[in-house]
Amino acid sequence: MNDVDAICNLKTGLIDARKFRSNQATKRVSRLCLSNFQEVENSHSAGINTIDLDKVEGRYLLSGSADGSIHIHDVLNQSGNLQFTCKNVGKIDRQSNRYCHKYSVECVQWYPLDTGMFLSSGMDKHLKIWDANAQIPADVVIINGKIYHHHMSPNATQHNLVAVASTANQVFLADLRSGSTTHELRSHSSSVLSVKWSPMQEFQLASGSMDNRLLMWDVRASRSCLFSMDQDNGRNHANVEKTTAHNGYVHSLSFTSDGLFLISVGTDSRMRLWNSETGRNEMINYGKILMESKKGTRFDISSDTEPQMVFVPSQGNILVYELTTGIKRAALLGHYNTVTCCAYNENLHTLYSGSNDRNILVWAPEAAETIREDPVNKDVEFGSRSLMPRRTLTEDAWSSDEG
Repeated sequence: MNDVDAICNLKTGLIDARKFRSNQATKRVSRLCLSNFQEVENSHSAGINTIDLDKVEGRYLLSGSADGSIHIHDVLNQSGNLQFTCKNVGKIDRQSNRYCHKYSVECVQWYPLDTGMFLSSGMDKHLKIWDANAQIPADVVIINGKIYHHHMSPNATQHNLVAVASTANQVFLADLRSGSTTHELRSHSSSVLSVKWSPMQEFQLASGSMDNRLLMWDVRASRSCLFSMDQDNGRNHANVEKTTAHNGYVHSLSFTSDGLFLISVGTDSRMRLWNSETGRNEMINYGKILMESKKGTRFDISSDTEPQMVFVPSQGNILVYELTTGIKRAALLGHYNTVTCCAYNENLHTLYSGSNDRNILVWAPEAAETIREDPVNKDVEFGSRSLMPRRTLTEDAWSSDEG
């Protein structure tokens, strides 16, 4: 069905608006390619470890790098031109801001309900809550260990807890109201690499560790975890010591938008899909996903497509999989070094990725990348990711006014 037929069916009521939106999103995501017309201003001087797109407007892209700097880019095109650059509208580095992280920034996250605040953490053991407008920290929480990851619940109404994963073998819960850690979740036997709150159950938390285990918690009863994920679906869910989720470190986690499933990625080059209610391994074969980083990579999931898509970094590429079938839909190539993170924009159906090559790339649907005729300047042809007119190598650059 082409777009015209789909619009006609929508107008006549043959398909509902939700189905129409889902179909269009799926079609656009399946045509993602490196954008020729949109690029993010290159402002990082070190490898990019983490990015996050605000959930309120889908407009501001937050990024943190290995030199301790944090950058904010505006990804909304307000120029009216087909080709534009996402400008850097905020910068926190050692030269311009004395509150900058001393060492590598490992995780950044926008406050779920407001773009006026964001959180950052890193190797200096500091979890910082920033005023995005003033670009100064409103509060700083010191954690007992180098921080690999943190996460604030997107839907919590009864608490303001931030889960923190660090080199310590427990999960710390920092309360934004008091500005200190209030709980410690102890069951892991090694460093915790990733934490994630459920988007539906506000007290449910998942944690992955260097001990190869993936634990599910109810933070109201922090003495022990609810269960441990077992990759073999054995009978040892309650026995934390005997179950492993991966044959390597569990360094990346993400829930689906409905909270029914949890996806984990490990250094054993495997990605697994879990039932978040029962802890069952759904046994989906996604193939081999190569991971060079031991600290973890950040992947994302589309909630507006049918089926849902998983965007996961694999060395210098980004692999796109169907969530429930494991079918690989695409491999996005464009970075020159290891890809560390990616973030999906549901408003624009675009993907942003960060890498150790210090670049943030934009992946847009192929249909949107078709070159349009410019009535003002028809002779200018634009090359990939460049604002300069493309010139062939054999073209004579010499000119003369002589007849």
